[in-house]
Amino acid sequence: MAEKRITAVEVKRINRNHIYKLIYREEEISRQEIAGRLGLSLPTVNQNLKELQAIGLIDYKGSFESTGGRKPKVIIPVKQAKVSVGIDIRKNYVCILLIDLYGNILDYEKYTKVFSEKEEYGQFLSYLVKNILSHNGWEAEKVLGVGIAIPGVFDKSRQKILLAPSLGISNFPVENLTKHMEYPCIVDNDGKAGAYAELWSKPDSEAEIYLLIDKGVGGCIIYGNGLYKGEHNRGGEFGHMTLYPDGKQCACGKRGCFEAYVSVARLSDDLDCQLEDFFAGLAGSNEVYQKIWNQYMENLCVGINSLYMTFDSKIVLSGVLSQYLEPYISQIRGHLAELNSFDADGEYLRLSKYHRRAAAVGAALEFAGEFIDNI
Repeated sequence: MAEKRITAVEVKRINRNHIYKLIYREEEISRQEIAGRLGLSLPTVNQNLKELQAIGLIDYKGSFESTGGRKPKVIIPVKQAKVSVGIDIRKNYVCILLIDLYGNILDYEKYTKVFSEKEEYGQFLSYLVKNILSHNGWEAEKVLGVGIAIPGVFDKSRQKILLAPSLGISNFPVENLTKHMEYPCIVDNDGKAGAYAELWSKPDSEAEIYLLIDKGVGGCIIYGNGLYKGEHNRGGEFGHMTLYPDGKQCACGKRGCFEAYVSVARLSDDLDCQLEDFFAGLAGSNEVYQKIWNQYMENLCVGINSLYMTFDSKIVLSGVLSQYLEPYISQIRGHLAELNSFDADGEYLRLSKYHRRAAAVGAALEFAGEFIDNI
């Protein structure tokens, strides 16, 4: 069989993509360095830079210091050349944000809204998208799409939510959430979306376990510059690994699940308070809260240690819980070390930089990633 030849058009597209991605990674670079690092001629680089500037993806900002001759111009990416919208759906509220091509959050809003299977809920989501875009003055041609993160298990096509215990739905068509949208739209599991955000921020990192703790508990396995989703698209459903057989009732219908013990509901709903109130009381030496926290931390560490023993990988903790844990991370790592048979510390655990916004950011970033890959 004859080898398929790459056409001149394909070569041109590949060169432009490589040039843009290099500019994207470096953020400041000269045309001479682009030519040297990619092994391209200066005329080829110049033509591609001209095209990239014409479509608004790059610009020039001053000059580098001269090493002899004319000072080379500084080429920069236009970070807000395109934007994406991210939505995170929870039982009693919806978060929506706007990001640029780097995942920087340009705007963020949180709305109280009880999840519903009725058509009105999808119309409400569409309204939120229109509102955040118009409020920030973004025209339709600048918008890549809308990513929606939801705490549920999806089929392989991501067109149906098979089960979302915290929302009380099963076999729910994602079209019910997207059909009123005026932009391209994807819907994905919140743990996988959050893991994508982490992968984006550290593309060359080693394998990691992404653990998301909110009212629900989930996650994903980051491996080989991608996400391992499992044979049935359930990889990373850490909330439903059994922590204590015949233990507490879980929202999934089983007993003893990790989620039943470390859902943030154990620190809020169970105590008829908000999560921020619990941690304020804990910081104020509330004895009742301290006792509850000690037991909660024990369960959290047992689960995290089990993940570490299974995967032997670093673990990143995200979700609403993570934003309150900075004062307690040393305590948690210390207890992880006590549980571990091999390591003298728990430094393998770190907190996500996105915290509660990770899922919405990751869902939106899927559009940025696709756009950049196809420049």
